[in-house]
Amino acid sequence: MAYSVLRGMLLTLVVGASALAQAAAPSAPPSVAFYYGNDVPTELLSQFDWIVVEAANVDEHQYDQLTQHGGQPFAYLSVGELDGWRNSKNPVDESVLMTRNDAWNSQVADLTAPEWQRWLIEEHVRPLWEAGYRGLFLDTLDSYRLFAPDGDDARRQQEALVAIIARIKRQYPDIQLIMNRGFEILDRVHDDVVGVAAESLYRGWNPATKVYGDVPDDDQAWLYDHLARVRNDYQLPAIAIDYVPANNRSLARQTAERISDAGFVPWVSVPQLNQMGVGLIEAMPRRVLILFDKAKTEAGELAYSNAHRYLAMPLEYLGYGAEYRDVNEPLPSDLLHGRYAGVVTWFDESLTGPPHYPPWLLHQMRNGLRAAIVGNPGVPLAGALGSFMGVREVNGLASASLTPLAHDELVDFEGFPPPSLPPQTSYELIDGALTSHLTLGDDRDRRFSPILTGSWGGLASYPWVFQQASETQIRWNLDPFAFLQRALALPEMPIADATTENGARYWMTQIDGDAFVSRADMPGTPFTGELMLSDILQRYRVPTTVSVIEGEIGPQGLYPERSTTLEPIARRIFSLPWVEVATHTFSHPFEWESLQENDLAGQGKTLANFNYNLPIPNYRFSLRREIEGSSDYINRELAPADKPVNVILWTGNALPPVEALAIADELGLRNLNGGNTSVTRSNPTMTDVSPMLRPLGRYLQVYAPQINENVYTNNMLGPLWGYRRAIETYQLTDQPRRLKPIDIYYHFYSAASPGALRALHEVYDYVLTQETLPLYASAWSDVASQWYHTGIAKRLDGGWQIKGANHMRTLRLPPAMGWPDLERSDGVAGVREIASGRYVALTGGGNATLFTTSARPRTPHLRHANGRITTWHSRSPGELSFSLAAEQVPLKVELAATDNCQVSAPGARITQRDGATLLAFVRADAERIEVRCAKR
Repeated sequence: MAYSVLRGMLLTLVVGASALAQAAAPSAPPSVAFYYGNDVPTELLSQFDWIVVEAANVDEHQYDQLTQHGGQPFAYLSVGELDGWRNSKNPVDESVLMTRNDAWNSQVADLTAPEWQRWLIEEHVRPLWEAGYRGLFLDTLDSYRLFAPDGDDARRQQEALVAIIARIKRQYPDIQLIMNRGFEILDRVHDDVVGVAAESLYRGWNPATKVYGDVPDDDQAWLYDHLARVRNDYQLPAIAIDYVPANNRSLARQTAERISDAGFVPWVSVPQLNQMGVGLIEAMPRRVLILFDKAKTEAGELAYSNAHRYLAMPLEYLGYGAEYRDVNEPLPSDLLHGRYAGVVTWFDESLTGPPHYPPWLLHQMRNGLRAAIVGNPGVPLAGALGSFMGVREVNGLASASLTPLAHDELVDFEGFPPPSLPPQTSYELIDGALTSHLTLGDDRDRRFSPILTGSWGGLASYPWVFQQASETQIRWNLDPFAFLQRALALPEMPIADATTENGARYWMTQIDGDAFVSRADMPGTPFTGELMLSDILQRYRVPTTVSVIEGEIGPQGLYPERSTTLEPIARRIFSLPWVEVATHTFSHPFEWESLQENDLAGQGKTLANFNYNLPIPNYRFSLRREIEGSSDYINRELAPADKPVNVILWTGNALPPVEALAIADELGLRNLNGGNTSVTRSNPTMTDVSPMLRPLGRYLQVYAPQINENVYTNNMLGPLWGYRRAIETYQLTDQPRRLKPIDIYYHFYSAASPGALRALHEVYDYVLTQETLPLYASAWSDVASQWYHTGIAKRLDGGWQIKGANHMRTLRLPPAMGWPDLERSDGVAGVREIASGRYVALTGGGNATLFTTSARPRTPHLRHANGRITTWHSRSPGELSFSLAAEQVPLKVELAATDNCQVSAPGARITQRDGATLLAFVRADAERIEVRCAKR
């Protein structure tokens, strides 16, 4: 029989609560994943239905992540062995330990011993139950055969095993149990378990020879019969775990399909089970591992690294979030192919840290993880690494001797003048399968390729990535979108999108609290807050997030004598129904990384000649005072009782430390600001488009989609009308690729001058002509944050499973994928194709199933709306009932494919046009829209 490798590693198996209720229904088997690695990939495992973990390796936050989509974690339990590494407050009596299992550094227990049974339940099962686990995965059920292989001794051990399972169920009736094998006792315990697993049905791994291969026919037949008995006789999910090489993903998919076709639940991975494999679903990796050199990055801050500044945004557009690690720290030991879409690096110079990186990179690439290496590789691409990549590194090439001979579309992105360059390193191709995207020749008639791709990934080396005229004038030679797509071999799949909903571009408006205390250069010199209220906020009644700085307007701030005048203005602003309340901190940190707890306020100087924070007398810096204290002040003194602070808008350089993000999260505050998206037609380069997110620890900072007027007006030194150029930014981040929502983002000091105020009106008036979905900053912060965690999995039946899509509600479809098949899909409301792409609208129910087809939908669906879906019911392909609500603006809806349909929408003006129905409401919401169509 096939050798068992399930013993003793961290095991992760995933089970959803809905699947538990259906465990006896073979027609709806649970999706199952096993993972034994050290670093649990919760964002992928949570997409499966059943989750068994080694509880010692899962902290409280990871547990919550595993359950984020409804999964039920199961804790690994070794029933028949004592692990050498596992600690216990009350060690078991060694008299119950019968022999050693040297393969796993463990000792095998006598299951009949009352002391072992008591210790197992009291020292292991009870703590797991108390920690919140409501499921156990029972392993080492047949280890007793090491000392009692057969006969009466074996039967006594089996009877004890049955008694142990019965005792667990008696003490914890609601606990769910999954067995690893245990076929010999199944007839006596099948009512107490919800599933049975076994390994190597069709493909296995020989631990002696370390060779993968087909399972022998006899072993295959034996295991097939036992699994069929589990399924047929006991109506339990029978789980088959097979093994294929880590780098052979196509074989893993084929094997999973074969197991599923046989009627069993598949999991196909490597024998160590430390790689994300393929089951009934394949959870698609939506993250890229970005390595940066913290020691050589300004302030050790990932936001200043080239990979974050220039590559994270293209990756986000392609649907992938960044996960950052310092290359000098220990790197993940698990096999990462299947967990990450690839590894990306962009070092400025050679690495000088520990030498573990080159062998780690080679090991991961050999096991299928693709790499995109940009700029300086950090290490020589020579020896085993260079040989694997198929390149020969040549150093010290004189730029004057190099001539570009040929390049393709990957290189000439924003212009490609031959640069004047210092001596450089380039690469000769020794693998004919590599593709050179830029070929250079020298005066010795040699050929070099500084930009190339191959089966392992891609390389785009310095200095051919950019052309740079000055520190602020940088343009891409390389097409980062196409390079990353090709280097990482990113698959055709639905792309989670945080720019659009219901076919409309998001629009938010936010005001940072700076200069609320200032007076406007207008007749009567009103306070900027007064003028902003009368001239902007009362005119443009759209969702607007407004913040104040307590240290500017509060009695404990810089201007206590003005507090009694300024506070009533803030109260009037916050009382407006379309205004969301935010804090802009207490002392407005300008340079977060330079401030330490208890520092006296007003110290230091930034490059812009500001103090590190406002010089508030006698104040010593405190993160909690900045965030919680300022929020408490606003809630107590300024905000309506039913409208507390909902958002923190980061200040200054907007690089808060992880502790600040943790405080905001603890308080339930959404966060926004940071980034520097300011692309204009005078410098139309994607290098001026920032990413959406800055991950720190387990938190996410959400950047503002576009930067504020400070940048467009040269720090308000002129031109003061410069903010109208934000319109160019909105346009350039919409086509040819929609990279960002619209964000009208400014400060109160825009009301200080007539030119700045006129520019603000121009921006509002332009945005009002666009097809948008207005929403508050808090709502978009939720969208952006959930985008990072949304799960997308390929089903074996060809559909796509979407998990965690109640805030983030849009998928962008590559043209090659066709159109949503609305009759087969679930949780899909409609689709709209515009110049920027094909956008699929989800209903916001959290989970969805998407099938695609080559034909446009012919059944009625939502094409466009400026509001969000609140309810959705699709009773049949031609019968819909749903409701929507806009934020503070009259609702507008367009339904497609409604010819030969009756549309009911109380309160709406209904217009028919080209087979579509347009609904215009006076109110912001529609309680019920119904569509009934004649059968087609």
